[in-house]
Amino acid sequence: MKPLKRNRYRNSLGLSTITAILIVVASLALVGLGIVVSKNRVRAIGEEQRKVESEMRLLNAEILALNNRIETMLTRDRVQPRLTNAGTLLRPITKHNILLLKPLTDAPAQAAAKPSAEPALAHNMPKNP
Repeated sequence: MKPLKRNRYRNSLGLSTITAILIVVASLALVGLGIVVSKNRVRAIGEEQRKVESEMRLLNAEILALNNRIETMLTRDRVQPRLTNAGTLLRPITKHNILLLKPLTDAPAQAAAKPSAEPALAHNMPKNP
């Protein structure tokens, strides 16, 4: 009898070559996946930053508008009637109500510049109690 023909292994690539190719392809796939995930993260952070900057612009505009409103509310023409209605005793300042003082002479300024004999005492305290 004739021996049976067996099918031979006809693949020219060995197991080690196939394993090396799979490792290279898997590592390239992981690197590509990492790049995609990284870009998506950067894009998401950029969108969040744009939203925050937009909100900051709106808040700055609102702060500016409120500051302008405060300034207009604090003008003399608006404050004076409100103070009068509140019953305050504030009166407008006129030239007749202003008290003018004469300039000080140099003697008190020189006396204040001298160091005191007793540094433990305050300058405005009398030396003899």
